Amino acid sequence: VGNAVVTGRGAEQGVAGSGEASQLTFALLDIERRRQAEVSIAQAQASLQRIIETAPLAIALFEAVSARVLRMNQMAAMYLGRAIEQVQGRVPEDWLGAEDARALREDLGAALGAADGVRREQKRATRADGGGDQRVWDVRIVSLAAAAGDPQLLLVASDVTEQRAAEQARFDAAVSQREMLVKEVHHRIKNNLQGVAGLLQ
Repeated sequence: VGNAVVTGRGAEQGVAGSGEASQLTFALLDIERRRQAEVSIAQAQASLQRIIETAPLAIALFEAVSARVLRMNQMAAMYLGRAIEQVQGRVPEDWLGAEDARALREDLGAALGAADGVRREQKRATRADGGGDQRVWDVRIVSLAAAAGDPQLLLVASDVTEQRAAEQARFDAAVSQREMLVKEVHHRIKNNLQGVAGLLQ
């Protein structure tokens, strides 16, 4: 990028033929590195957006003060039970019921003041009206320091429905096995006591 300006005493006085001729000063600034940095930043942002879109996690970015949703992916739409266009750019009261919006704001506020953020396990319906399957989500909210402007909050949620169902099945199997063992032990004790009673008679 270059810039040329008229300099010299003649240019300052605005007098033609004042004895000293006007001069042109040309300044040149090399912005190649800045352009390369801009291209690198744009590529990194596009790559990050692709990662967010394809990640098997619900990801939503909130403005800390207003709780407005700045960005979210399709998994976050599934977690919230609403389409992206119904949520993005809006505050929780616009797309959640009063009680759910208040709970979300409380979690966002707690995450803003906590070094490790907030972690919750929530059961949510797959539809906004509360219908559909109930899914279990492991939710984490952390604060992101902003270099300029308001801080932001990142919500990341993973669907752990299958893991919780498997854990419950293992627990149920362990309980069933324990009950079977207790019955077997009681049966053997009963047989032993009947044998002792027979000997005593």
